[in-house]
Amino acid sequence: MKLVGRDQELRVLRNAVRAAPGVVLVVGEAGVGKTRLVTEVQTAHSARWLTGQCRPVEDQLPLSPVIEALPEPVLRAGTRHAVFASVLDQLANAGPAVLLIEDLHWADPGTLQLLRFVAGRLPRDLVLIGTYREEDTQHAGEITALAGCVPAGTRATEVRLRPLKRTGVQDLAAGFLGVKSLPPSLTGALIERTGGLPFVIEELLRGVSIGKGAIDTPAIVRALADKPAPVAVRASLTIRLQQVPDYCRAMIRAAAVLDAPASEALLGAVADVSGSQRLTALDTGIARGLLGEPKPGLYDLRHTLARRAIYETIPPDEVRRLHRRAATALAAVEPPDHAQIAEHSRLGGSLPDWMIHAELAADQAQARGDHEAAVGQLTEMLQIEALPWSDRARLAFKLGQATSPGGHWQDAVATMEAVLVESTVASPVRGRLRLALGLLLQERAGQISAGRRELLAAIGELGEDPESAAWALSALAVPTAGVEPIAEQRDWLERALLLVGDGTEGEAQAAVRRNQARFRLALGEVDEADGVEVASGLAWLGHDRRSTALLDRAAETVNPFTRTEIVATRARLDLAAGNWEGLADRIARARQEAAALPLLRAELDLVDGRLRLAQGDVAGGKELLESVLAATEHGPWPVRATATAALARYAELPAASIQDCLAMVIRKDGWAWAGELIAVVVGQRDAAADRLAAEFAAAVAKRDAPAAAAAVSMVRAVVEDSVELFGLAAEQYRVIGRRYDETIALEGRGLRLLADGLPDEFLSVANTYEAMGARGDARRCREALRAAGIAVSPKRGRRGYGNALSPRELEVARLAAEGLTNSRIAATLTLSVSTVEDHLSHAMRKLKVRSRHDLAPLVKS
Repeated sequence: MKLVGRDQELRVLRNAVRAAPGVVLVVGEAGVGKTRLVTEVQTAHSARWLTGQCRPVEDQLPLSPVIEALPEPVLRAGTRHAVFASVLDQLANAGPAVLLIEDLHWADPGTLQLLRFVAGRLPRDLVLIGTYREEDTQHAGEITALAGCVPAGTRATEVRLRPLKRTGVQDLAAGFLGVKSLPPSLTGALIERTGGLPFVIEELLRGVSIGKGAIDTPAIVRALADKPAPVAVRASLTIRLQQVPDYCRAMIRAAAVLDAPASEALLGAVADVSGSQRLTALDTGIARGLLGEPKPGLYDLRHTLARRAIYETIPPDEVRRLHRRAATALAAVEPPDHAQIAEHSRLGGSLPDWMIHAELAADQAQARGDHEAAVGQLTEMLQIEALPWSDRARLAFKLGQATSPGGHWQDAVATMEAVLVESTVASPVRGRLRLALGLLLQERAGQISAGRRELLAAIGELGEDPESAAWALSALAVPTAGVEPIAEQRDWLERALLLVGDGTEGEAQAAVRRNQARFRLALGEVDEADGVEVASGLAWLGHDRRSTALLDRAAETVNPFTRTEIVATRARLDLAAGNWEGLADRIARARQEAAALPLLRAELDLVDGRLRLAQGDVAGGKELLESVLAATEHGPWPVRATATAALARYAELPAASIQDCLAMVIRKDGWAWAGELIAVVVGQRDAAADRLAAEFAAAVAKRDAPAAAAAVSMVRAVVEDSVELFGLAAEQYRVIGRRYDETIALEGRGLRLLADGLPDEFLSVANTYEAMGARGDARRCREALRAAGIAVSPKRGRRGYGNALSPRELEVARLAAEGLTNSRIAATLTLSVSTVEDHLSHAMRKLKVRSRHDLAPLVKS
C-alpha cells in the first residue's frame, strides 16, 4: 500500500541513502512507521542491504545484530578490536551497501560500541542506518553519539517520525479500506483511538468490512470500540511500564482509570502518590512517551488504545480500588462532575454512590439539553430491578422527560409502561409517571389518543399533587389535539389555572402557562409568551414577522426536537411567502431528523406536498398529503385542515372527508387557522355556503388572526364573485408577507377579469407563479388563457428533468455513494459545498431515499 503522509521524511531519507558514506538515525515511537519508511527507500535503492535486528538484551548475544547482518561469519574469538576490524573489513568489501540495524533502543552496549567504531571509520560506499524508539531506551545519548563519530565531511542525518496529522490519517485509512475518502467523524474517531500511529491504524482497521455503498461511520466506530489494542502496542507499553519506578507506574495507571485529562493533584490522589514524586512521575511518564499533556496542567495517556492496553494490565482488585479512589477524589472537585463520579462508583462496586450520582448526572445532562446522556444514565439505573418501586417510578418519570425528542422514544415508552404495570395501587408517584408517559405519547410519539388516555388516568391519581394534575389538565386543554369539544377543553384549562394559582414558577407552572398560550393561540388570541410552540401558533394565525423573530431567538437551541420544529415552522412561512429557493432540500434534510417524530414529519410533509402540487407534481403531492391525513386522525387539527384543503383544491377528495374536517373546526372553534379549508368549502357553492361564509366572518372578526382575516375576504370574494374582494384579499396577504397566498387571490381576481375580456392581469399572475417556481399553477393559468382564446407560448427556461436525476445530480450522488464527504465532492467537481448539498438533497428526494447510505444501488455507473 502507498506510503502516505511522509513525503518530506521520505525525501530526506532517500537523499541521505544516495549520499554515501553517511549515518542516518530514524527516530520515532512504536507503530509510527520507521520500518515502513526504510522499506519504501530500500525498494528503490540498488545498493546491497545488510539488515540486523536488535532484541531485548536477554534474548540476544552481544554484537549479534551487526554480525548476523554480514554476508560472512565473523569469529568472535580474539580481542574486541580484532572482531571490530573483521566486521569493518567485510563492510568495506561489500561494495555499495546499506547496513540497517533495527530497534537500537534494545542494543547491548557492545553493539553500540561496534557501531560507533564503524561510524568513525565508514567505508566510502557504506551508509549506516539505525532505527530506534527514543522513549524505550536508557541509552539515547549513546545512540545519538553515532552521528558525532563520523569523520569530518561525512554526512549525518536524523529523520524524526511523528504521528500522522488528520489528512494523513484520512488518506491512510481510506486506502486501507479501499474507499476514496473517509467521513470526518470517522477520521476523528481514528485519531482519538490511535493517536495517529500508522501501524495502530492498520491493525485497528484490519478485519473491518465496509460493504458496498457509503461508509456506515457509527457501525465502524462501534466495531473499533470493541477491538483490543494490537499486541505490538501492548508489548511496547508493558516494557516501558516495567522500566519506570513504582510511583510513576501508579500515576500512569491512575491516568488509565480516570480516562480523561487530569491535573497532577487528581492523578496523585487516585494513585496515592504525594510530594515531589508526583512531579517526577509526570516528567518520567512524558519522557517515556507514556503520558501526554493535551492542555497545560492536564495529563492523559497518549491515545485510547494506550489507555485500554495499560488498563488491562492492572489487577482486577486494584482496578476497583482505583475507581473508588477516583470517585472520592472527583467528588471533592467543584463543581462536581456527577457523570464521572457515577461511572467510577459503578466500576468500583459502590452501587449506592453510583445511584446517587447517576441521577444527579441525568439531571445535569437534561438541564444542558444532552438528552442522550440523561437517557443513558436513567436507563442503566432502571435495569436494577431490586430498586424500590417508588424509586423506579421516579426515574421512569425523569426518563420520559429526558428522552431525546428525535431519539428512541419507543424504548422509553416500553420502559415506562413496564414500570407502570409493576404497581396497581393509585398514588401520586404513579400519577406522575402516567403524566410523563402521556406527554411523551401525545407530544412526541404522535400517539395522541393513547397519550390522552394516560393523561386522563393521571389526573385521577394526582389528587395530592395539584401542580402535576394541572400540568396534565393543561396538556389535555390544547385545542389542536383530541376530539373533545372546546367547551370541555376550556374547562380543563380553567381547572389547571386554579390548581397552580399564582405561586412560585416551577416546572409544572411553566408547562401550564405554556399550554395556556397554546390554547389562546389556537383560538386566535395572541399571547405574549415566548418559545417555538408560540412561534408555530403565531404562524398559523398570520403573525409571520413575530413568528420569525421568535424562531430567530431560538435558533441556537441544542434540542433536536426544537431544531426540527423550527425548520417545520419556517417551511410553512417560506411556502406562504413564496421563498421557495432550496425549500424542498431543507424539508428533505429536516425529514431525516424527524424520522422518529410522526407529528413533525406530518407538518413537513404538509409543506412538501403543497409545494409539489404547486410545482405540478400532482401525484407526488397527493401521496404526501394523504400520508398527512393518515398521521393526523386525532390532530394536530390545523395540519389536517390545511392538508384537506390542499387535496380538495388540486385533487378529488370525498365530500364526507371535507365535511368531517369542517365539523372538527367548528367543534374546536378553530376558525382562526381554518381559512384555507373554509375557502375550499364555500367554493363548492352548495346551499350552506352563504351561511358558512357569514359564520366564518363573524368568528374571525373577534380574533387577532391576519391570515384568517384575509381568508374572510377570499371567502366573501368567492361567494359574491367579486373582483374587488379578491383584490382586497390579495392586499391583506401582501401586508402580512404571504406572496404565494397573495398570488392565489390575484388569480381569482384575474380569472374574473379574463371573463370580462381583460387578460393582462391574469397573464401577469401566470408569470408571477412561474418566477416563484409554481410551475403547476402557472400551467393552470396558461391553460385558462388558451381556453379564453388568448395565445400564450409555454415558458421556456432551463431544461427540467422531472423526477429523473440531472447529470450533475447523478454525478454528485455517485460520489456520495462512494463515501466522499460533501467537501471532498465539492473539491472534486469544483463546486461550493452548499451547491453539493443542494444537488444531493434533490437526488435523495427524487430517488425517495432518506440516507446517502441508500444511494449506491440506485446510482450505479
